[in-house]
Amino acid sequence: MIHSTSLQRGLALLLLAAPVAALAAGPGSGSQSQSNFRVGSCQVSNMQVIYKLDSLMGEPTVSGSYKWTGNGSCTLPSSTTIWLKVQDSSGGRGYVRLKPAVPKGNGAFGYNTTGSPDWDEVLCGFNGNRRTSCLPPNGAKNLWKSGRVTDFSVTW
Repeated sequence: MIHSTSLQRGLALLLLAAPVAALAAGPGSGSQSQSNFRVGSCQVSNMQVIYKLDSLMGEPTVSGSYKWTGNGSCTLPSSTTIWLKVQDSSGGRGYVRLKPAVPKGNGAFGYNTTGSPDWDEVLCGFNGNRRTSCLPPNGAKNLWKSGRVTDFSVTW
C-alpha cells in the first residue's frame, strides 16, 4: 500500500526533475577536424576539436579543447582561439568561443574547464579573437536548441 505522503513526494520529485531534463538541450557534443593550414608561424597538418555544448538549469554550458599535429618544435600562439560555428536548418548561425590552454604539437588535448557564458554572449560573430554582434538572449536560446556544430575557425 502506498501512503499518500510517499505518493506526493514521488510526484513532487518527478515534477521537479522534468523541467531540468527538458532544459538540458544544446547543440550537443562531437568532434571536428581540419587539415593543412597555418596558425601563426606554425604549419598545422591536422587539428581535431572536441566540444560539448549543452545547458544546465536553463543556462548554456560550453566545454571543448583541441589537439594538433605538425612541426613539433613550433608553438602555437598563446592567443589561439577556436570558434565553433553553430547553424540551424533555416540558416541561422552564430559562433561559440573556445579558449582552452594551448596544447603542444603532436600531443594531447589542451586543458579546459566547462564555462557558462551569459545568453547574450554565447552565440556571436567574431573578428580575430573578439566577439562581435552577439545574438540577443531569445535568439541565442532558439539557435542553441535547434542548431548543430557544422564547422570551426581558428584565430590568433
